[in-house]
Amino acid sequence: RPTIGFYSRKQPYFEFSNFSDHPVRYNGKDYATSEHLFQSLKFLDYADSEHIRLQPSPGAAMREAHKLSHKVRRGWFQENINLRTEVLMLKFTQHQDLKDILLSTGAAILVEDSPTDSFWGIGANGRGRNELGKALERLRVVLKHD
Repeated sequence: RPTIGFYSRKQPYFEFSNFSDHPVRYNGKDYATSEHLFQSLKFLDYADSEHIRLQPSPGAAMREAHKLSHKVRRGWFQENINLRTEVLMLKFTQHQDLKDILLSTGAAILVEDSPTDSFWGIGANGRGRNELGKALERLRVVLKHD
């Protein structure tokens, strides 16, 4: 199977990144990016969640969430892949162009080519878990049969 990598804003398929400029609507609120939503879901406290939602960039949302890591909801690590999948479903169903791009990848292996993240991406050594790529592949199957 062919492999499609994504990570940098300057490369094709950046739309697959959680930092892409595609707002997501969730529970009646708009989030600037899927990263904003994902990071805000770490917190049950409304003020903390809103603080993350209103950050000026996805990088800022991630940094602020890290600063509040002592307040992350119990069980987050057990839920984070399912919640990421839910966020991706919202992103790709709320933006038809993204859905079309994802479906156009056929059966290709999708790889978040992150040099620093070996959980969501492949990391510096290329052997990371690539959980974001796997989640996108699962979503592609669901959307294909939708």
